[in-house]
Formats: sequence, C-alpha cells, structure tokens
Amino acid sequence: MKRVFTRLFFLIIPGVFLLSSCSSVFYYPNKEHLYYDPKAVGYAPEDIYFIDNAQRKLHGWWFPAKESPAKATIIFFHGNAENLTSHYLHLAWITAEGYNLFIFDYPGYGLSEGEPSPKSCLESGYAALDWVVKNKSRDGPIIIYGQSMGGIVALRTVIDKKSEVNLKLVVVDSTFESFQRIARVKLSHNWFTWPMQPLSYALLSDQWAPANLKSISPIPVLVIHGQKDAVVEPELGEKVFEQLAEPKTFWRIPDGTHTDVFWRHDRKYRDAFLLFLENLDTP
Repeated sequence: MKRVFTRLFFLIIPGVFLLSSCSSVFYYPNKEHLYYDPKAVGYAPEDIYFIDNAQRKLHGWWFPAKESPAKATIIFFHGNAENLTSHYLHLAWITAEGYNLFIFDYPGYGLSEGEPSPKSCLESGYAALDWVVKNKSRDGPIIIYGQSMGGIVALRTVIDKKSEVNLKLVVVDSTFESFQRIARVKLSHNWFTWPMQPLSYALLSDQWAPANLKSISPIPVLVIHGQKDAVVEPELGEKVFEQLAEPKTFWRIPDGTHTDVFWRHDRKYRDAFLLFLENLDTP
C-alpha cells in the first residue's frame, strides 16, 4: 500500500505543478521577434496602440481593404505562440477582396504590455473590439475570427459584447471552449498523465471561458476544424459546435491539421470562405 501511495504522489505532484502554472501551459508569447515583415510581402499595415481597462498599452495592425467602402471589418484573435507578425498572413489576403483586417497582440505578446492570462487576454479582446468600433467601423458590420487559443477568447468576447456592436459573423478555427476540457484531453493522451485528468478541473478555472455558447444566437457562427489536428483535437471543435444554437455551420476539413485551412488544400477554402461571406446576406 505504501508503494501505491508513493507512485501516486510522484504522478500527482508533477500534474499539480503543470496545471497550476497556467501561463506556461497555455501561452507561449514572443515579444521581440519579427517573423514576417509585411512590407516584404506587399502589405503596409497601420501601427495601432490602444489601452485596455487595466491600463495596459496594447499593439495591433490595421490592414485596410483594397476597395472602399469595405464590405466588413474582420477582427482577428490570433492563436498561441509568437506574436501577430507570424499570424497576420493567415487572413491578410482577404483585404484584396474588400475586407478590413485588424489583428492585435494579447498582453505579453509582441509590443503589447503585460502578461498573458485568461483574464488579461479577454480584457484585450474587449479593448480591441471597442477600438475598432470607435475608430474604424462605428456602424459597419464586424466579423470576429478566433483561431486556436484565440477562439476561446473570441467566443467569450462575443458573448459579453454582442449587444454593443454590429456583429455579422463569428468564425472559430481549430479552437476549444474550456481550459479545463482541453487540459483533460491532453492529460488523457499519455499513460503517465492519464491518472491526472481530474486535476484539470481542480486546478484550472473556466471563469473567463464562454459559459453559454447558445447565447451567441442569432449571430451566425462558422466552426472550422481539421480532422487531423493534433494540437487542438477535433473532439474539442465538436464540443464547440454541439453547444452552439442555430444558425451554425461546421467545416470539418478531412485532411486538415492545425489552422491550415487557408494555406493548404489548393487554397480552395479561401474561395469557399468568400462565398460563405457573400451568402450571409441571402435570405
């Protein structure tokens, strides 16, 4: 019996350390590195600085649509790791199709002050949405695009702010809706961490996660998830879709991996996405 308790101790203690160090588990920011210079690929974004409620100075890039007036403004809640200089290319192409794009960095990423956490990332999402509405698109249609870790931030932002803006569409790509759930799924994939699954609920909080996805309705939501995604497993995308109310659409990308929808697959999903946007106004 003593041997059993000893083994459990050495299993549980690393799990407690892993899950209680939430920032190191969920966030991998880079503050200084310029990954892809937009000028080198034909873009010239406007540097934007704005303040969140905690008085952190945050940074973003504004890419104006190539035509005026713009069809809509897309606010891009990018994924984990690095900073906006590696993420903007996922959607920068859409400015040539008549859409504005605003991408911003969470606290601790790129030129944004502070440290990332579920609360601070959500506060930056509120501030980014407020800045766009106040300064660039007071009455124009807004599209929220949340990718990977940015998806859970985007979903909660939409729930809390949807009554204040003209939201046309919410897109969540390769994402999840619960910090506790994704931690449990990750722990379940290894024999060593499998017994630690209950710790994900004991040591992590969903206080800043979206609590009622059905409340997003009647705003349409497009869920995108690669069926070979090993970073955020497809079952987590299914859980997001399951909890949404209509109108909702699910793109299950058969050979898709993590956040590759617009880069692989002969780029056919770019055309599909543009058609999807055009059809939003069709009765």
